[in-house]
Amino acid sequence: MSDDFSLDDLLNKSYDAFKEAETNVGQCNVLVIGKTGVGKSTLINCVFRQRLAETGVGRPVTHGIRQYTKPNCPIAVYDTPGLELNAEQIKVIRLNVAKLIEDQRLLHPKEHIHVIWYCINHGANRIEAVEENWLKEMQIMDVPVILVLTQTASKKPSEFFKKLEHMNLPVSQIIPVMAEPEEIDEDYTVKAHGLDRLVDATFQLLPEVAQKAFVKEQIANIALKADMAFKYVTAYVASSAIVGATPVPFADAPILVTVQTAMIANITVIFGLPFDKGFISAMLSAISGAGGITAVGRNIVTNLIKMIPGAGTLVGGAISGATAATLTLALGLAYIEVLKTYMKAQINGEPLSLSQLTKMLVDLYKDYASSGRKTLHEDKPKPPPNQIDIE
Repeated sequence: MSDDFSLDDLLNKSYDAFKEAETNVGQCNVLVIGKTGVGKSTLINCVFRQRLAETGVGRPVTHGIRQYTKPNCPIAVYDTPGLELNAEQIKVIRLNVAKLIEDQRLLHPKEHIHVIWYCINHGANRIEAVEENWLKEMQIMDVPVILVLTQTASKKPSEFFKKLEHMNLPVSQIIPVMAEPEEIDEDYTVKAHGLDRLVDATFQLLPEVAQKAFVKEQIANIALKADMAFKYVTAYVASSAIVGATPVPFADAPILVTVQTAMIANITVIFGLPFDKGFISAMLSAISGAGGITAVGRNIVTNLIKMIPGAGTLVGGAISGATAATLTLALGLAYIEVLKTYMKAQINGEPLSLSQLTKMLVDLYKDYASSGRKTLHEDKPKPPPNQIDIE
């Protein structure tokens, strides 16, 4: 029979699981190419949680190419000098980029250049022959390239966009973006758009070693974080079902809570949130109920089971595999939905109180547990990868 544990014990287990999850996020390296003034820094800062392009001059890694990163951040951005289309300069930069990619390829896969964002200002309405030739040369480098059309004012496909598509350039995708809202006049502001599509397209091209790091640090596509977190939930649901397959004597409920604690820690890491003892404590207390400070393991499972229709009679008996899987899935889905709402509120400058978040967690859990729903709530339908929304 397993001993139960206090809230402090569970917080320590949560912290250990969180640190282990952080060590397994991998590394993602993005190479950004484009002319001066194309908006590379704005693009980088709007995509990633940490404003990497504000770290000063960056660390030189080869002549003219600098690496931007921050401590404890698993993202590295490699930035080329602004392309002024001087033939000699372009030649030097091409050679340096090729050398960087080849040198990194000799190292561990997490050190490779994983994707290239080649940026062109949409307003320029043209692609230079020297740029077109360079894109063709990049084919032999075996690194996926996304052509990013920066400062694209309209979501509607432009003639320039259509022209680029018809050129059959050797790029994985062409993504028009407006990284930040742009005020045209006092009556009209162009809304930011396209970053979520850029993030999704990039994720699809990344090797496994870079995917979790990228998802963790990007803030432009919350749905992508939720999708990855859901995959972890399904794995923990399978683990909890195995735990309950014996079935588990109710006194051994803390074993199940340990599995759920690791699940919550991994979800927290994927959303790029720090380990906040107050936040995690509030979440755990909300589901352990009154008196849950000294017997958190059994209290959490007791309260979760009570919210599953027809399962309340199991308390004091045994937890079946199906019941263990049901409450783990409902808890995981509810926690993801809470973090989705929390992150969106933070990005929009509308912070939510802990009491609001804990109530949301309990309400969502009840909804998932009672309805039997096994999927996340969709924010909105996703368009096909190459399709542009038309307003």
